[in-house]
Amino acid sequence: MFRKLQNLMENHAETSELHVDERLRTHYFKVNKAEVLNVIKNILDEDTNFRELGFSEERGEVTFEVRQPKNAFVVMSVVTVKAYNTAVDINVTTESALPFNFGNNQRLISSLYEDLKQRLPYLGTSLAEKL
Repeated sequence: MFRKLQNLMENHAETSELHVDERLRTHYFKVNKAEVLNVIKNILDEDTNFRELGFSEERGEVTFEVRQPKNAFVVMSVVTVKAYNTAVDINVTTESALPFNFGNNQRLISSLYEDLKQRLPYLGTSLAEKL
């Protein structure tokens, strides 16, 4: 309970394999890395709220900024675990004078994952040990 409250108050949020909050666990998709990166690129191109800062297919990393509701810096990491099993992790840092963001980072991560799930075949979360 305390950890979830603390997550709402931080300027930084990131996903991980065994995160306390299930929404913030690493998501896996049944496609290759190039397909995931292509979908992320499409999402960034379609939404005027996002501005791409960097795109590295070799490293599987996309960086961009979010303008609304608060300025944020986002890094999406894409890693192929095995053939047609690709993991996506997201790291968000809010730029704010206040030391808290009331869950905006977590909502942004959830929104990005939902968008990916609508466009790609979704396998599940926290699958590293099962693959």
